[in-house]
Amino acid sequence: MNAITPTRPPMAEKPEETKALRAGSEFEAVLLNTVFGGLQAAFTHLPGTHQSNSTKAYDGMAMQALTSGLSRSGGIGMGAFVTRWLEARQLESAGT
Repeated sequence: MNAITPTRPPMAEKPEETKALRAGSEFEAVLLNTVFGGLQAAFTHLPGTHQSNSTKAYDGMAMQALTSGLSRSGGIGMGAFVTRWLEARQLESAGT
């Protein structure tokens, strides 16, 4: 069993499929970053306290790294859904 996971989605045979995979993965990363970022802010900072700009920046980078990793490893399935939708639209446009 290999504990090392790939850092990128598997490369598709066609460039259009690769674009759809990348777009789906990036969409899911942005979605997860929005959801988890709000949760992280709500549960880690006490009301009335002031957070420094550097802490905000590091929190943002950490959340982005977490959500990008989650989306690359399969995420919650939204990336795959978007990828299938984009591929279906590409097939429709190629058929007309």
